[in-house]
Amino acid sequence: MEQCPVCGRTYGVTHSCPGPVAAQSPVAAKWPAPVGFAPLQYFRQALAIARLDDGAVVAAALDKNAFLYGGIIWVVGQLLIFAGSFWATGTKPAGVKWVVVLFATVFLVLLGAILVLAQFGLCHLLARWWFGARGTYAGLLRPLLPGSVVTWLGIVPFVGIIVAGLWSIAVMMIVFEDVDGIGRLKAFGLSAAIGVLTQVLMIGLLAPR
Repeated sequence: MEQCPVCGRTYGVTHSCPGPVAAQSPVAAKWPAPVGFAPLQYFRQALAIARLDDGAVVAAALDKNAFLYGGIIWVVGQLLIFAGSFWATGTKPAGVKWVVVLFATVFLVLLGAILVLAQFGLCHLLARWWFGARGTYAGLLRPLLPGSVVTWLGIVPFVGIIVAGLWSIAVMMIVFEDVDGIGRLKAFGLSAAIGVLTQVLMIGLLAPR
């Protein structure tokens, strides 16, 4: 048996060489796309995105399944924010109409989804018009949704939603930089402007009446 010095394969009499084997990228090596049901892997990746890990952002942008797992992470974050807001009102469970709470929660989650999709879409359009961004909307959503794990801090009354809002802006900045290919300062300015506007709208909707 002989070994091909180009592709490294062993062969007998004849050999059809496919050429040199492409080196695996560092991103693919550290964040390979999971096969099958892998919630823990995606949660670990979401935490890495929250830590502003460029490799995790790029890997998620290329992984179609990141949208589904990220959507679940986002919904959990919204529920925790609602819970934190509910506790902040000091309402006693005995006096709560849980059917009303359930319908209100579903309505606010749907409304929040519309707002966040509009927020990311507006940022992406402005990035393309003003800064020549080259990414895709789907490519942005895949890391942005898992990165919304920072909104889980919303369970902490008052302070949590503020910290989560500021952290979300940082996540948006790194995602727009890595996926849309725009400068960090431009990404920060765009993310901050649209992020603050969205947070003001959400706080207004969730404020105790």
